Amino acid sequence: MENLSSADNTRTQHLLRRTTTAVASVLVVCVALVTGLSWLVFREIDDLSTANSDNIQWSLAQVDVEYLRFLLALKEAETAVPGDPALDAVRRRFDVFYSRMKTIENGEIFRSLQDDARLDTPRVSLDNFLDATTPLIDSSDAALVAALPELTQATYNERTTVRTFSLAGLSAFAGVSDVRREKLVRLLLYSALALIALFAVLSMLAYTLFRLARLTRASADEVYKASRRFRTVVETSRAAIVVTDMEGIIRDFNPAAEKIFGYTRAEALGREAPWLLLPIGKDGPMGTEHFVALREGRRPRPEERHFETNVRARDGRIFLAEFAVDRSESDKPLYVSFVRDISGRKEAEEELKKARDRALAGERSKSEFLAVMSHEMRTPLNGLMGAMQLLNDHRLNADQHQLLERMQTSGKQLLHLVNDVLDLAKFEAGKMTAEQQAFNLDEVVSGVITTADPLAQAAHNSLEWHWVGSARSVVMGDSQRLRQVLLNLVANATKFTKNGRIDVEVECLSAPDNLIEFRVIDSGIGIAEEDLDRVFGDFVTLDSSYTREVEGTGLGLGIAKRFVNLMRGEIGVESTLGVGSRFWVRLPLPAAEGLPASPPAPQQPAAESPALAPQDILVVEDTEMNRFIVGEFLTRAGHKVSFAENGQEGVDAANAHRFDAILMDISMPIMDGREATRLIRGGNGASRDVPVIALTAHVLPEEIELFKTIGITECLSKPIQRDVLLSCLARVVTEDNAPARSEPAATPDTALIDETTALAFHRDLPEGAAEALIARFFAAIDSDIDLIAGCDPTSEDLQAIVHRCAGACGTFGALALHRALHDIEAGLKQGDLPSPGSLFTLPALWQQSRAALDAVLTRDQTSVDE
Repeated sequence: MENLSSADNTRTQHLLRRTTTAVASVLVVCVALVTGLSWLVFREIDDLSTANSDNIQWSLAQVDVEYLRFLLALKEAETAVPGDPALDAVRRRFDVFYSRMKTIENGEIFRSLQDDARLDTPRVSLDNFLDATTPLIDSSDAALVAALPELTQATYNERTTVRTFSLAGLSAFAGVSDVRREKLVRLLLYSALALIALFAVLSMLAYTLFRLARLTRASADEVYKASRRFRTVVETSRAAIVVTDMEGIIRDFNPAAEKIFGYTRAEALGREAPWLLLPIGKDGPMGTEHFVALREGRRPRPEERHFETNVRARDGRIFLAEFAVDRSESDKPLYVSFVRDISGRKEAEEELKKARDRALAGERSKSEFLAVMSHEMRTPLNGLMGAMQLLNDHRLNADQHQLLERMQTSGKQLLHLVNDVLDLAKFEAGKMTAEQQAFNLDEVVSGVITTADPLAQAAHNSLEWHWVGSARSVVMGDSQRLRQVLLNLVANATKFTKNGRIDVEVECLSAPDNLIEFRVIDSGIGIAEEDLDRVFGDFVTLDSSYTREVEGTGLGLGIAKRFVNLMRGEIGVESTLGVGSRFWVRLPLPAAEGLPASPPAPQQPAAESPALAPQDILVVEDTEMNRFIVGEFLTRAGHKVSFAENGQEGVDAANAHRFDAILMDISMPIMDGREATRLIRGGNGASRDVPVIALTAHVLPEEIELFKTIGITECLSKPIQRDVLLSCLARVVTEDNAPARSEPAATPDTALIDETTALAFHRDLPEGAAEALIARFFAAIDSDIDLIAGCDPTSEDLQAIVHRCAGACGTFGALALHRALHDIEAGLKQGDLPSPGSLFTLPALWQQSRAALDAVLTRDQTSVDE
């Protein structure tokens, strides 16, 4: 309530100040108005003064008098002769009459009456008379004597005109005088109103000033109370508050500052803050570069207000502190610094970073373990399943055929287990995203039923699917993830249903959300109510009457739930023990307009391998069993096969002979498949631009993307199936899909860096840590590359510098520079000195790599901010 009252007071003060300003403005206007009106009144009074009125009236009366005197002078000169003084009297009287008329016409008041028709007509007649008479008056005495009779008569004839002019002038002047008097009355009235308004404004201003004075007094009380509260806040604040003036002299020092720095307030006041609180070096206080604004006597910029620096306590202890500094504007500006001891927090952050690094290292170790285990498991699987496929080409008796089928079934189950574990690893690593493409929903569900039907028949179950209500066949979504979810649910139903029925229902739910519900309903053993919440957990196998008969990792439903969440859907289960279960999935699958082309799914057996003319193929594989299996697949299809047992042999063979395609294992001794592919693509050998198909157990998406950036055309996951291998081979060696003969498969940009490695490094570290390490990496490589480029090839230090630089480049994804440095290091180990030219080209390659890394990291940071 106190704060609210203070806020109301402040608003009232602002309102009164604005009112006072407005009233003062109106007051100025009123004073100006009264002044203007007074000046107008005085001017009108002056214009209507008696002297002016008498002058015009007298002048008009004198016109008659001067006219009669001129006429009398003419009468007296009727008998005059040349030289007679009477003629001079005539001229003098004419001049006076003439002057009187011109005086009236040129007068200021008369000019305002010129538009009056009553006055204008006689004036024009008199002007004509005067103009005609002037030459006679100015002529010689003889001429004037001769013209006197006619002049006398003409003058006599103007008597009526003169009278009319005088009367009309007096009448018009009387009218003008009346108008001016009315105007003067109005001005006096306006002046009175303006004075009344001025009085009202003065009264309002006096009232406003009175209110403002009261509020000012109340505000002063509030300021006093606020200062007391502020002093309480300052004294109880846990942050040290140090107030300094423009010279850096301490003017205030709160209790928290006493506790943090060890000085009492009395000891600190009046001392120079830098010398008292900052570490002292040989050149004086250290860390003053953070206080530039204080040194320059200006307000700190935003980036200068918050910083961290070391400070010194009274006992000599140096610790890291966080500063928040700003300037208070007043007659004598002060700088207020809020200081917090963050040494403990920094230590905790370092511990957290170490823990995070250990966790990340553990995650990387887990990923590496999965990749290695995948390779180690898939390699023997490739031999086993390949050999079993080859056995199918032989004539077997019934017992042998039955044994072979059981072997193949066990192999497929083992492969399914491997795939489950890898799917789980990919999802947990955040490397899995849902696609949005048009597909035929009927085909997906029918394919699931076709795939699962043998399992259902083996358990003597019927398996069917149908739409409930209207159908929506062509939709937008992730068909591969949906197929996997339905396969897992149907496979789960077949495990726990014997001699029963499994139905898959598909139904369109709500139009606004475009939801489609899939229901897998079985008549199996069901699930106890207390176990319903556990079925979607990892590695969960429920205890039931079929426990000894059902095998599996317990990952199928957990992976299905992850995929559903990835597609922004829901999954659930309803079940009655001993009656059956119903698993349901709701997914947003909006209708699509077009049906996309349906390329064969990877690693799915094709019904018939496409026909392909015999090809000359190089198989690079270190495992003898895999070489045998793949060689048999290709040889029986009519192809010519050559073998290499490691990457180096593969590179040599590809450079010496042009093959139609190369099958490249990834994990091999001496040289792996990635490095071999880079060397083939980057060299000038005979097979530099032929298709390269990777045969790999490394099936994580980020690894496959990396393989393609180095020039690998396609990736096949072990164990290799014959039909998939032959289909892929036919696809990549056709002219439309083969790489251009004149260009290497990898573009210059992608060959410079490993974008996946750079982004993973950038994203895995905490915010700020990655940027700091990247900056250190850039600075270190700048220095090392300059050292290498200017180093003597015979120097004993060259190999150590090259090794250090190559390791850093590999860690941060600078592939091209890593390869160049690796080649130099390998040559040095074998005693081959690098040429000066190979060293001189390194700075340019580093600048290109650095620019590419900058672009990738900037793009990634921009996407995170948005």
